[in-house]
Amino acid sequence: MFINPTNYNLYSMLITNKLNTPGEHQLLFPGAKGLLEVIINIPLNIDKRYIALIGHPHPLHGGTMNNKVVTTLVRVFKELNIASIRFNFRGVGKSEGTYDEGMGESEDLLILARACLNEIAGVKLLFAGFSFGSYVAYRAASLCESSLLISVAPPVHHYDFQEFKKIPTPWIVAQGDEDELVSLQLVLDFIEKIAPSITLIRFQETDHFFHGKLIELKTELIMKIREAVADI
Repeated sequence: MFINPTNYNLYSMLITNKLNTPGEHQLLFPGAKGLLEVIINIPLNIDKRYIALIGHPHPLHGGTMNNKVVTTLVRVFKELNIASIRFNFRGVGKSEGTYDEGMGESEDLLILARACLNEIAGVKLLFAGFSFGSYVAYRAASLCESSLLISVAPPVHHYDFQEFKKIPTPWIVAQGDEDELVSLQLVLDFIEKIAPSITLIRFQETDHFFHGKLIELKTELIMKIREAVADI
């Protein structure tokens, strides 16, 4: 059942209320250009110090918030007892609006982030994204206080991951060495040139969508997140 908030304040209150109820919750929230379809996942033993916000792959190529890599990220945070919020970008599923090349999508993600910060005292934000969604998450993490950024198969050759002087830190990148859309070498060159402090997780015999590698992706990310954020 979808809850359609009539204003931003009601939406913010809904986030706060959902944090007290374990399970998966669906609602619509007012983005910058219309209502957006959101899923909030609350683990049973929630660590309320953190909330993770997750971006999905390219909406013009079939990307949705139910993509398998995205839901693997949800499971990563669930195992760490961290609530996660993901949403369909503009024009996907029940979300209103149209594709905006990452600009509008990151604007919507920032609305979510600021709602969390405004309503939940002392909460810290973790940003994560897969493919195009990693660019959306990067922009949001650069424009908002971030405790961690996770980029899975980031298309560093298509989008400007150097847009802002601030480099999100800590920053974890997960990359397959047989990615047919984003070559490993491009990612290696980006890290060496722009942000050598990035933690790279390199997956052998792994394509862009991590086929057959999702369990390994989950295991490696959980380990690296615990190393990167000391109190998780």
